[in-house]
Amino acid sequence: MAVRMFAAIDVGSFALELGIYEISDKTGIRNVEHIRHVIALGSDTFSEGKISYDLVDEMCRVLEKFTETMKMYRVKDYRAYATTAMREAKNSRIILDQIRVRTGLEVHIISNSEQRFISYKAVASKGGEFNQIIQKGTAIVDVGFGSAQISLFDKDSLVATQNLPLGVLRLRELIAHEKLSQQGAQNLIAELIDNELVTYRKMYLKDREIKNLIAIGEPILSLYYKMAEGKHSEQITIQEFNRFYERLKSMTLAQTEDFFDVNEEYASLMFPAAAIYKRMLEITGAEFIWVPGIRMTDGMAAEYAEDK
Repeated sequence: MAVRMFAAIDVGSFALELGIYEISDKTGIRNVEHIRHVIALGSDTFSEGKISYDLVDEMCRVLEKFTETMKMYRVKDYRAYATTAMREAKNSRIILDQIRVRTGLEVHIISNSEQRFISYKAVASKGGEFNQIIQKGTAIVDVGFGSAQISLFDKDSLVATQNLPLGVLRLRELIAHEKLSQQGAQNLIAELIDNELVTYRKMYLKDREIKNLIAIGEPILSLYYKMAEGKHSEQITIQEFNRFYERLKSMTLAQTEDFFDVNEEYASLMFPAAAIYKRMLEITGAEFIWVPGIRMTDGMAAEYAEDK
C-alpha cells in the first residue's frame, strides 16, 4: 500500500477529536496531528434527552475547521464516528443532516459494541505487550463519558464483555441537581458505582482470577499523565494508584483544576473516573494497571489500515 493520509473524527460525548495519520506498508501507522475540542454533548443528552441548537452550531463550526485541516494535510480518506451522546439523543438524525449540509462530512453513529471493538483494535496494535498481558486473567476497563465497558480475557481469549452506565459525565449529571458537600458527592458517586459493579461481580467475576487491568478511555489518560510523572513505564501498581486516589479525593474542585491544568467542567470528571478504576481494582484483585495510551481515533486508523 502506498502512503495514504487518513483522518479519523470522533464525535464523542465530551469532545470532538481529529486524528491525522500517515499509513503505509513500510512505516505502519503514524499519527501526525491530533486536535481536540471540548464540547459536552452528553450533558444535554443525559439530562434533556436531546442536544441543543447552540451545541449543534458549535459542533458544526468545529467540524468545518477539521475539514480545513484535512485539506491542508491532503487527506484522501476519512471516517467520522459518533458515540453515546449522539446515539441516545432524540434529535440525532436532524443533527447528522445539519453536519452533512454545513461541513460535507458523513458522520456515522456506531453501536456500543462497534465502538469498543474499535478501541480494542488500537490496544491490540500494541502487539507483544498486549499479547503477553492477556495470557493471564485480564480485565479491559474502557471508561468513557457516557458508559463503561468491561471485557474479561483468560489465556488470550475473550470470555465476557458487558456495558455499564458508568460514564463519568453521566455520573456527574446524575448528581448535578443534588445539594451536596464535596464529601457527600464523593460518597454518592461511590454508591452509584457500587450499585453497578457489585451486580457485575456476582454475574461475571465469581471465582475468576484477574491479575491485570488494562485501562483505556479518555479520562484515564489525564489521570495517567499525572500518576506517571517521572516514570518510564505504562504500568501503575495498585499501591501507586491508591496513593494517587487518596490525594485526588482530598482536593477541592479548584485544586483539581490547577493540578490537571483543565477547566472546571473537566476537573469535575476526574474523581468519578478515578473512583471507577479504584473499585475495579478492589473487586478484581488486579495487581497493576496497564495504560496503553490509546484514543478512539487510533482504533479508527487501525481499523482503516486493516481494511485496506
